[in-house]
Formats: sequence, C-alpha cells, structure tokens
Amino acid sequence: MKKNRIIISICSRSFNNNLLILLNAINQNCIAFNLDIRVLIAFNNFEKVTTDQNRLIKKNLNKINYDTIYEKRIGVSYIRNKALKFLKTLQFDYCCFLDDDCKIRKNFIINHLKFIKKYKCSIVGGPQLYKSKKIFFRALERNYNPGKDISWVSTNNVLFKKSILKHNLNFSENVTKYGFGEDQLFFSQLYKLGETIKWNNNPVFEIVQKKRENYKWFLTRNYKFGLTGILIDKELHGFNHAFLLNILKASLNLTKSFLYLLLIPIKPINNFYQSSGYFFRFVGRTLNFLNLYKIKINK
Repeated sequence: MKKNRIIISICSRSFNNNLLILLNAINQNCIAFNLDIRVLIAFNNFEKVTTDQNRLIKKNLNKINYDTIYEKRIGVSYIRNKALKFLKTLQFDYCCFLDDDCKIRKNFIINHLKFIKKYKCSIVGGPQLYKSKKIFFRALERNYNPGKDISWVSTNNVLFKKSILKHNLNFSENVTKYGFGEDQLFFSQLYKLGETIKWNNNPVFEIVQKKRENYKWFLTRNYKFGLTGILIDKELHGFNHAFLLNILKASLNLTKSFLYLLLIPIKPINNFYQSSGYFFRFVGRTLNFLNLYKIKINK
C-alpha cells in the first residue's frame, strides 16, 4: 500500500535546543509507525545555520529528508507565507504545522492522520497544553469534544490536506500588530470557504518561557486577545459586520467575566483567573473598537 507523504513545517526564529528536541520527536514518530515524512524548517532570520548546527539537525532527524528556508523580514506572517510558498512546490498528501517551542508524543502524527481519514475532514487541530504549574495557563487552553466542528485551529497543532492550498490564501500581515492572530484568521477564512475543520484531543505541549509565568503576562495576553479579535473580524467580515460582531463579543466577554466572578466561591483560583481573563479581553475589544471607529468616521 502506498504511504501518505507528509510534510512537517516548523517555523523558528533561530536555531535552538528546543528545535532539536522537536526534530528528534518527529524522528520517533517516523520510526514508530514507518511514516513517509519530510521536514521543512523555516527560519525567520537572515543568518543561516552553521555547519555544526546543520550536522545536529541531520543527527536528530536521522534518515528523514529536510529543507531549510530563510525569511529576512521579521514577523510571524512573513515566515509562514514563505513556508506556504515553498510548500506549493513540493509533492505531498498532508502537511503538519508545528512550532519549535512545542513537544509531541511519538504517536502524534499517526493520531492526526487516522483522525483526518476517519472523519473525512480537510483540517484537524488539537490542544496546546502549557508545560507550567501556573494555574492561569489552564484558562488559555482550548478544549472540545473529539470530532467537534470548529472554525479555526492554531498553527502549532494542525494537520491538513494539500488540497486546501488551492485557495491561494496567505497569512495576513494586518492582524499581527500584537504578535499573533494570523493563524486564527487564516483557518477561519478556509472554514468560510467551505473547508471542514475538526477537533482531535491530540495535544502538543508548549515549553513556557520563565518571563511568561506571572499574572501580569496572563492579563496582557488576554488584553491582546481582545485587541486582536476585532482586527480578525474586520478582515474576515468587513468593517460594518465586525462593528456589530465586536459589540456582541465584547458583551459576551463581560458577561462571562461576571459569571465566573459569581462562581469564585466554588473554585476560587480557577474562576478568578477565568473572570479576570475575560474582563481584560472585554477591555481590549472595547478600546480597539473605539480606535477603529475614530479612524472610520475621520475618513
């Protein structure tokens, strides 16, 4: 039986030890299930890997073929679009996006592959679990029932059919003002075009930087979720629809914040983080909404 050809695309700012750990895990996936894997490493850097670094990449990938590409313009959308452009030149059946700060189990690829065939969807994504004991990270982790239809997935845990590239979409450079959001918009656009996206409880484990293990970072992250949300809606639905949708979503965030506040006596720590997180999303959406409205009326 002909094997499915799988490309694993990894975006990285620069060569690092976490990348090597991920490459080794990909090799373990390949060995455990005899998969036909090729790796694409996209560096968002003008400096190329050294001979010694390249030797370490080869060592961890063992016999897996790989390509390295570079994007000098710093920005997550730039490097992801460079990877997309290169992917279109390759022959494959499925592609998996991963980030170099994530760890995977040795059955990660086969689990997504079996799932996408079983459910006959074109895109499958799963949870991103933070490797941290800080409880507030649990409030940032998405969780759905297996097989649930969803409207978007993250680029650090997704497997998709090559056929989705026929839409010729790119990752937007307009929504990454606050550091993220390009993946949500990209896959939301594919969903809007009719591609089926489903949830599989097949996690990646994100390595958390020490500077993020504090409450201030958590609040800032949620605030930026709110700021980015209306930018995504604006590109996805146009300004007028985004205007109304933002009012609805901001109100929903405020309502959730209030409800979790009432539930604090039941689960004090968890519900406190949920309440404060949704409140800062409400603040972010409200402030960006006002800024965009001023721009609109001044035109």
